[in-house]
Amino acid sequence: MDNKELTKKELDILNDVPYSFELEYFKEKTIKVKRFYGLITTNKSIREKVKEVFKIYPLRLSTMDRMAKYQIELYLDNSKFSQNNDTDSFNEMKLVAAKNAYNMANIVAIAVLGVDYSEKEFKRLKKVLFDNLTPIKLEEIANEILNYQSLVNFTNSTVTMSIKTTISPNEVE
Repeated sequence: MDNKELTKKELDILNDVPYSFELEYFKEKTIKVKRFYGLITTNKSIREKVKEVFKIYPLRLSTMDRMAKYQIELYLDNSKFSQNNDTDSFNEMKLVAAKNAYNMANIVAIAVLGVDYSEKEFKRLKKVLFDNLTPIKLEEIANEILNYQSLVNFTNSTVTMSIKTTISPNEVE
């Protein structure tokens, strides 16, 4: 294998590593119950516990454009964090996370869907994330997403696409 193929393999490995998180929640399910020797059927709603693993792959430009709509609305007042009082800043962080929880749920839902975006799945996923994750956990996941779309990563990917690559591939014996 030549150096170009080794570099391609190494970049494929780096690009396919997702950020994943697991979520347990209750899902409404409707079943049919037969009564009176099967002559009458009624619908019964039951709550079923579901465990789902969500994966966020490195973001594409179309996904970043969709997320920008909600990132603009994120609220943060830096003047309240400038004081040195730890308890006040901690309480303010909790308030900011609670105020931005809905927008962060939107951002996380868009990032999870990625390129396979559909409005119906987006609404379902947004509701599941908003109802079952704490604002602090949503903020943690949103920060990971922001790390995925940072300009430094974009610049590094542009550098690796140039003629003189900065990655030296490992020799395979």
